[in-house]
Amino acid sequence: MEILLLAILAIGTLWNAFTIVFGAMSILGDGLLQIVAALLFSALVLGFVLNTTKIVRSRSGFIGGLLTFFWFISVCYNFYTSWIGNRKLIVPEGSGSGAEIAILIGLTLLGASSPILLSALWGRRYPAKRAEATVIDQMNV
Repeated sequence: MEILLLAILAIGTLWNAFTIVFGAMSILGDGLLQIVAALLFSALVLGFVLNTTKIVRSRSGFIGGLLTFFWFISVCYNFYTSWIGNRKLIVPEGSGSGAEIAILIGLTLLGASSPILLSALWGRRYPAKRAEATVIDQMNV
């Protein structure tokens, strides 16, 4: 059952990636430089939110604080551009009934939280193998 949840969260993460790129392009424009900027910033944001569990664990020191700060900025960027992307894709121009806005809020929250949840569940299911090499182990290489 957990594999099914991971698959659904992976699909949600792909949708989120698409909507943050589309949302950023909707804001920046469709020129070549704007498209490249939207792709690069969206990839950077996706990298931050996919590494949420690692970033939250590394809260000590200056670098941990810096990572946490930029992670927060990335989450805000993710939610905003995902909202813009979902709004342009799902709700027709000039429309926006209460039901459509409710669906839009739910879709944006679920889509934008998918990479964070995927990161957490993936880390629990497939923990990273930590290589703790001693000096003797390094000499035997």
